Amino acid sequence: MVHRFYKDNEGWFIDLPEFLELGLGVRGNLAMVAGADKLLDELSGNSDEVTLQFYDEPFDGFEHHMIMDDMGMDEEVLEEYGHPIQIGGFYHRASDGFQIWLCPVTKYVFGGYYPKDIYLKVA
Repeated sequence: MVHRFYKDNEGWFIDLPEFLELGLGVRGNLAMVAGADKLLDELSGNSDEVTLQFYDEPFDGFEHHMIMDDMGMDEEVLEEYGHPIQIGGFYHRASDGFQIWLCPVTKYVFGGYYPKDIYLKVA
């Protein structure tokens, strides 16, 4: 799958208008926080937009592999970024030790589950 991510004065967001149109959450649910924002800064070359291809299985040309590390969330970080408090979420860690937290919107993107592995590249 391929998704666009964009950065504005409020931070990084995944571009998922259908999530909002279906009434599944608010824009804040789409905020990329707790390490995901830093990863997007890196992958975008510190620009304000990047399109990523990612799957739960290896694919030709993938550049990064994230592995599920632990369930949880950091309410203080979520409040700092204005991200609505979530129930659930998982931390994923890259082979270089970089860690990100993925909220329940991840389950929507992956069709109802949190992937153990995420393989990705800049599209």
